[in-house]
Amino acid sequence: MKNQRGALTRKGLAILLIAAVAIVVAAAAFIGFRSNSDTVVKPPEEIEDYLFWEAKELTGFKLTGAGGKALGLDDLKGKWSFIFFGYIHCPDVCPLTMGILGQAFKLIEKNPAAYQDVQGIFVSVDPKRDTPELLQEYASYFSSKFTGVTGDTAQVDAFSRQMSALYTIHPKEAQASGDNYLVTHNSTVFLVDPQGRLYGRFPPPQLPQEIAEVFLKIHTFYNERVKK
Repeated sequence: MKNQRGALTRKGLAILLIAAVAIVVAAAAFIGFRSNSDTVVKPPEEIEDYLFWEAKELTGFKLTGAGGKALGLDDLKGKWSFIFFGYIHCPDVCPLTMGILGQAFKLIEKNPAAYQDVQGIFVSVDPKRDTPELLQEYASYFSSKFTGVTGDTAQVDAFSRQMSALYTIHPKEAQASGDNYLVTHNSTVFLVDPQGRLYGRFPPPQLPQEIAEVFLKIHTFYNERVKK
């Protein structure tokens, strides 16, 4: 009986050893497959803080620009879109940020290949006061690359929530009684890639040189990934 128990123990150990070897082989094969087929590459350290861990697919939306021209998801594809949410009557953050973006675009212009791929979109969260025509005049003042758009509250909310760009119109009483009210809004500049995905962002405080340099590195990194 003693020898039999010993034989069973040795047999059990042999089975466990075979199973362990099989698991190791399978894991190695999986890692090899991932290494050969997975195109996800860690971005350079100098740009990783500006990128989302995973690009977010955006769903369809509809906003309106000057002349009744609609802006939707398809209009973001094929371009790098710098998107900023604000409003024309904003006394400080909006003109400052738009001015910084305009200067950044001038710096990016020194790289013609990258410059032709960019567009700026100013989304008004104050459709009561900001008409598409006024928005286009306002946005284009900062750069000819900018388009100004808005929509009704439901349309603006649907798009801003996808971007996690929160805003609040207050006080509610002022909004109902007149045009003298303020809007609290997100001051981040969002970056959508040519596939129409939320790819990165430039949080405040922003600097023209920083935005331009980081974007050019993102542009290069992205193109290298696409080639792979």
